[in-house]
This record gives sequence, C-alpha cells and structure tokens, in this order.
Amino acid sequence: MEDLRDYPCLSFDQGDNNSFFLAEEVLSTYDYKKLIKANDRATLLNLMVGLDAYTLCSGIICEELNGEQYTSIPLDSDEVMTIGYVARKGAVLSSLAQRYLEELRKAAAPPRRRWFTG
Repeated sequence: MEDLRDYPCLSFDQGDNNSFFLAEEVLSTYDYKKLIKANDRATLLNLMVGLDAYTLCSGIICEELNGEQYTSIPLDSDEVMTIGYVARKGAVLSSLAQRYLEELRKAAAPPRRRWFTG
C-alpha cells in the first residue's frame, strides 16, 4: 500500500444506505492520501486512465467491455475479498445467473485466485 500512497485511489460509492460489510473494495477503511469516490463505474474507469489512478477490486477484468487499458496486479496483503451472491432459499437460478457463476469460478480458478469457494 505504501507504493500506491501517492496515486489516487478510486472507490465505488453505493450511497448512504450501503453496508460496511458489503463494501466492494478491500481495505475500505484504510487512510488513503488521495481518495476519489464516484457512483458511476464508467466514470471510475475513465478516471483510472486519466489520473493514473487505481482501485482495489477482485482483479477480474473483462477486456471485451472495458478495453485493454487496465491491468490487474495482486496486492501484497493479508486482506481477503469474498465474492458471493444472494438467492432466495429454494429458488432456481436463471440460466444467466448460472452462467455468471460458471464464469466467476473459471476466473477464480487456481493459481489465479484463492478466494472463491462457491
């Protein structure tokens, strides 16, 4: 984190009614020297390139949607990010939801990630 101290950190702002336990970024309580919050993901992507900024996220990047200007670099930290989903008990997941989970499992497969146990 010390290596990133002089760069702006970008954070997705979910509004006043969000839950600390559902924060999208690890280290959401870290004391950043420069922190920019936005509630629009496209704005965050543009700021990342325009300001030479970074965000802390899962590291799963879709080049088809976002282009090739972004690189995922693992953070040297003991922090753990848990990615999950919420479904009503007994509900049948749609084919799109099932496909999402398959893609998530592929993206999280070792050795790339150690955090998904779904």
